[in-house]
Amino acid sequence: MKFKPTFFILFCFLIFQGSQRSFKLKSKYKHLKLIDEWVFLSMETITYNEEEDREVVMQGEKNVETLSFHRSGSMSYVSMTDGKEKKGRGLWLIKDENIRIIALTDTIDATYSIDNGILTLITSEQETEEFYGYTSIVKYNNK
Repeated sequence: MKFKPTFFILFCFLIFQGSQRSFKLKSKYKHLKLIDEWVFLSMETITYNEEEDREVVMQGEKNVETLSFHRSGSMSYVSMTDGKEKKGRGLWLIKDENIRIIALTDTIDATYSIDNGILTLITSEQETEEFYGYTSIVKYNNK
């Protein structure tokens, strides 16, 4: 039986194409989606007092912020609030669905998710004898 190289190449191509469609690899490192620039969209803060107050801050001319997460584990930010610019650098660490951002004297522990190009950071504090508990939900758009 004479072997035809064209038939073999076509056969290998069909096998390869079929096997590529039958499975998708999920990234073990989904936090790598964070590595980019993110522009502030909104922040909702819910304070758990007698009335459960809600405050929403939207992006606007007086409220602009950009976060940049870098592959090295560093991050930078630029914010403009009421005409005052603030710049800084820090570090970010990931464990499962949790993110810790350390910048200057602030440390933020939050859960994070990325859906359809929207980064959502959620921070919560339990009520103490001195302060009400709260939850803040901050959303950023992928730049």
